[in-house]
Formats: sequence, structure tokens, C-alpha cells
Amino acid sequence: MTNVAEIEALDSGVIRNILRSMTNEHWSVAEALDEYDIPMDQRDEYEAQIEECFID
Repeated sequence: MTNVAEIEALDSGVIRNILRSMTNEHWSVAEALDEYDIPMDQRDEYEAQIEECFID
């Protein structure tokens, strides 16, 4: 069974990979989420986490 810490670590890893791909491939957030097959019901959460990386 997966615990919360493992899920959060996985999400952080996915977020880092998405950010890296956005930079390297010149993707928009939407394109990156599509490429990483992020489910539609989780996209708002991922977008918020990505936004935190850019807004101080």
C-alpha cells in the first residue's frame, strides 16, 4: 500500500520532470500535462503546484 509521503514524493518528481520538459521542449503547462498523461481531475492541483514554482 502506498503511503502519503510516497505519493507526495512521486508528485514532486513528476512536477520536476514537467518543469524540465517545459523548459527543454518549450511546452506550455497544458502540453506538458498532456504529455505526462496527468488525469483531468488532477490537473488543477498540478497547475497550482507548477504556478508556485514561478510566482514569488
